[in-house]
Amino acid sequence: MGIMFLNRYRALLFFIIYIGFNISSAIAQASSDAEYLEELGNMRIVVLLLIAFAFVIMFGLIYVVKSHRELKHQYTIIDKQKHEISEKNEQLAFNNDSLEEMNIEKNNVLSVVAHDLKTPLGNIQGLVELVNLNKDKLVKEQTEYLALISKVVTDGISMVNSMLDVHKIESELKEMVLVYTNVYEVIEKVTKLHDPSALAKRIKINIDHTNRELDINTDAQYLRQILSNLVSNAIKYSDEEGTVEIKVSETEKSLQILVSDSGKGIDNDQMRRLFAGYKTAGKSDNDKASPGFGLLITRRLVDKLKGKISVENKPTGTGAIFKVELSKS
Repeated sequence: MGIMFLNRYRALLFFIIYIGFNISSAIAQASSDAEYLEELGNMRIVVLLLIAFAFVIMFGLIYVVKSHRELKHQYTIIDKQKHEISEKNEQLAFNNDSLEEMNIEKNNVLSVVAHDLKTPLGNIQGLVELVNLNKDKLVKEQTEYLALISKVVTDGISMVNSMLDVHKIESELKEMVLVYTNVYEVIEKVTKLHDPSALAKRIKINIDHTNRELDINTDAQYLRQILSNLVSNAIKYSDEEGTVEIKVSETEKSLQILVSDSGKGIDNDQMRRLFAGYKTAGKSDNDKASPGFGLLITRRLVDKLKGKISVENKPTGTGAIFKVELSKS
């Protein structure tokens, strides 16, 4: 199409030149007096202007044709890229669907395994309690082994219950109930529930009361469980006669809840997978190990509230600080 227009304008140019020279020749042959010579000069100027105008049009057309070709080439590249992106999006959608199916299948398997484990562990715990009724007849070594079995079974049941809690949270269909909730009332209720375990280790729980009237629009049950898991974790990993601190700070649109312990902190390698549900432990080999499901549940709940959770060691190296950030509305 561009070449056709170019040929037409070339023909137009040659036609204008031909007409111009014919006019000039006719005028020159018709008369030689001064008046005709003046007209001839004016006519030549007109012809030259027409020629110049024709050249401008021709070069403009050449530029337009060249630009059109470049744009057509670019559009071809863009169409090819769109096609490739569309194919990749389809592949990603297929992969996401496959991963979702695998995740559902994994959760179902974990749920079945957890339920199947809970029954024999409960039976073992019942047998241990029966033996404990006659522990006076046991020698010291047998009593120690019995206590060890009881502890292992209790930890196993706790782990199974945590796995079931994780499955319940991931498969839960109920909508969150968002109501304006007083943050400090929830904190105080949680700390009272954990007073016995704190007293057993002679740990002091400090609450920073900066704004006792602080209300946020959230699910009170989720918030209570988040704080309960973090406080329980802080007590577990704090040293004897240590301190657990809970501090709340706020901005115009959000608030941060900091829960810190007075333990030995968390190794960098363990910190990277702390909320993934893997086994975690402190920096010392003597620290009590945990399945880590409590923190996995905590992260799930924070995600449901569209918040953020993070952890870092204290600059002093005397414990870890968990930070939860939630919207106020």
